[in-house]
Amino acid sequence: MRSLRKYALLIITIMLVVVISTSCGKKEDENTSLQKEEYIEITDLKGRKIILDKKPERIISLSPTNTEIVFALGAGDKLVGITSYCDYPEETKYIEKIGDFENPNIELIKKMNPDLVLAGGFLQEELIDALEGLDITVASTEAADVESIFDSLAMIGKLLREEEKAEEIINNIHRTIDEVENKVADKDKPKVFYLVWKEPIFTTGRGTYINEIVQIAGGYNIASDMEGWAQYSFEELLKQNPDILVAAYHSTDEGMNKEDIMKDEFFSKLECVKKGNIHIMSDDNIVSRPGPRIIDAINEMAEALHGDLQ
Repeated sequence: MRSLRKYALLIITIMLVVVISTSCGKKEDENTSLQKEEYIEITDLKGRKIILDKKPERIISLSPTNTEIVFALGAGDKLVGITSYCDYPEETKYIEKIGDFENPNIELIKKMNPDLVLAGGFLQEELIDALEGLDITVASTEAADVESIFDSLAMIGKLLREEEKAEEIINNIHRTIDEVENKVADKDKPKVFYLVWKEPIFTTGRGTYINEIVQIAGGYNIASDMEGWAQYSFEELLKQNPDILVAAYHSTDEGMNKEDIMKDEFFSKLECVKKGNIHIMSDDNIVSRPGPRIIDAINEMAEALHGDLQ
């Protein structure tokens, strides 16, 4: 009888050990699975591997474009610090400023204890190195053309675990580009000059975001034979004789308007100006920040070049 009891106790003990071991194994598997779900890895603009153990809850943006992307992805509430240039959307006014694009306050950034800092590409290389020296995770992303807007959206979307939202925005931009290109496909391409700055005259050539917007909108940029952002002579501008002059509002310190151009000693000599073929962009930032608002930039440029395309 005793041996039967001992045998029964042994069986019960073995069963308990098996149950406990199985339970622990399940918990370990669940924890491992959870860790895998939270683990985030991307390759940034500079080819660096960025690794996060979990979805970031405290984000600092060092460029207006990245700030707009974070808000577009629905994660604006995660931003604890932005630059003084970050002014869109309206909610940015309530977020603490950490300085400007070129000289942010590194000590303040450190005190904010961010999970992630989104930096603005190659223009902030020294800043990125300084922040990494403080063991702060920094991802570098800044689109230089339309295609890299999609890369930036996808990258930040993955970092913030907002991949579906990023894909939705990317698809919406593709759809807008296709729609506008189809509408202007059979129209004549007006010769366009885009005025970035008035004195001295600066414009935008090939390899720039604005040049692509002009092309998508059905225009021909007369400065497309130049590389990047370039100074342009008034003599060459007269020679090229554009069909329309498109200008950034902030092409002067005081701001530019159509009447200013028409009264200008030099620009008034252009045939397009004499005819009133001038368009001042409603918001410089939609053409200077390669981000989600490219849709607005393309639509406005297309209407400026071809009128109402509805």
